[in-house]
Amino acid sequence: MSSLYHISTETKNTIRKYRTATARSESLQALVIKIEPKPSCEIIIDDDEELREASSLEELGEELPDNAPRYVLLCYPMTTADGRKQTPLVLLYWKPATVVSQEWKMLYAGALEMVRSECGVSKVIEVATGLEDEDEIEELKEQIQG
Repeated sequence: MSSLYHISTETKNTIRKYRTATARSESLQALVIKIEPKPSCEIIIDDDEELREASSLEELGEELPDNAPRYVLLCYPMTTADGRKQTPLVLLYWKPATVVSQEWKMLYAGALEMVRSECGVSKVIEVATGLEDEDEIEELKEQIQG
């Protein structure tokens, strides 16, 4: 059975290198993944440098597009209640409410499990808000830490 989606070896290698490089990171790191729908629904890395250099969740929310979904492989360093440092990797499924195209919504929903599996994360968090106010940011932080 053939799949509608395709992840190139180059993209797979980039994801693998990112996972290794961020294992002990001291700062927030984001790898943004998108689907190039034409001609073959290829899952690729979004090369927008501003997205990769976001220093906070607020800044990341400002840089992500408000009219297109994305996947964000997020390295989020934190200190637990008992003082241990952790660097969890989570996959954010960015799907802002302003996306009106049903085609985009279906493309991203259909590829979610494939991307989650390729990224090797156990936690996927859907983000449907624009991360514009502090309550939304705090709720996302709780989901990442929970």
